[in-house]
Amino acid sequence: MPPNRQETSSGVPDYHLKLDVEHFLARHWQREHLFIPGGFGDFEVPGDGDELAGLAMEADIDGRIVTTDGNHWHQERGPFTAESYQRPGQWTLLVQSVDQHWDEAAELLGAVSFLPSWRLDDIMMSYATDGGSAGPHYDNYDVFIIQGEGQRRWQIGPRCDSNSPLMDNTDLRLLADFEPRCEYLMNTGDVLYVPPGVAHYGVSVGESTSFSIGFRAPRQSDLLARWVDNTLNTVEDDALFEDPAREPAHRSGEITRKDLERARGQLLRAFDQKDARWFGEVVTETGTTPSESSESPPDFDTAVGWITRTPGSRIAWHRLDDELLVFAHGSAREAPLALQPLLETLCSHHDLDVAEAREAHDGASGFLRWLHDEGTVLYYE
Repeated sequence: MPPNRQETSSGVPDYHLKLDVEHFLARHWQREHLFIPGGFGDFEVPGDGDELAGLAMEADIDGRIVTTDGNHWHQERGPFTAESYQRPGQWTLLVQSVDQHWDEAAELLGAVSFLPSWRLDDIMMSYATDGGSAGPHYDNYDVFIIQGEGQRRWQIGPRCDSNSPLMDNTDLRLLADFEPRCEYLMNTGDVLYVPPGVAHYGVSVGESTSFSIGFRAPRQSDLLARWVDNTLNTVEDDALFEDPAREPAHRSGEITRKDLERARGQLLRAFDQKDARWFGEVVTETGTTPSESSESPPDFDTAVGWITRTPGSRIAWHRLDDELLVFAHGSAREAPLALQPLLETLCSHHDLDVAEAREAHDGASGFLRWLHDEGTVLYYE
């Protein structure tokens, strides 16, 4: 067993990233990039270019091929055929959410368990020919780039935003004026962390593969909208603007600064509520409706099998004084504190013994049934 992979208690291999976590979070997370040479010593690559090409031929896979001659860029969307890969020149195949289709790739998520699981998005894998690239760009999310087979040369540029000029001859959002500030030649097992908004440009040296662990963050506008909606449900319909002990009006029709201060103060008091539902619901939304299973739901009162996370599912929880608030695909419900270890197990992408869950609390069966109905877990024997 390579030193970067260890067996968990359940027998599932787990990856470990060579990283001073506290220093990384204080100095680099969301601030500046970090190159970690040998981040995965003796890295056991979970998949190769041929396997990725086969995956991208399936109809429900989000795959694309980016081609370039060094000056012009073009993108094609999948699904692809065997003939799609019989092309000369410089090109890159990129496939999203490989962690939802390959257990071996999903194991990489354990390397970033020091970050909240509800911040995770997916793992993208790419294969590139010599000189292949996805172009100079920036992302609106954090990403850990892990070098698989072969080598890639990565250049890091300045911070960018929506005002940064883009190339006008491509359907890709590529930077028109990329100015590299540092460069790294990445070998198998090297890791590069890139924060949101930082320009980066990777070019394959020979054939190569890489894995990108991406993180999601809700838009502040979405958080605000949900917070306001949640607060409106708690404000009484007959609660009105109040202005006791006000000063006399000196100019007819004037809204004074004091009037605005009163209004803001009353609204802020309305917003000063401890309910975490608005946040948990937003960060666990998937944007899609869970597909209904053709199988009958298990009887969790008597079932003796296991449950596992549905690929791509979103679960989170918040601890209150005397209970838990649990979130699954944008829905919320209360749960007893005794089920916290169960939730930690599921959020860590480990399978759960249904019988042991029932022993933890007599309400476990109903709770597991709710998770199953929300499409976040699957049952197997």
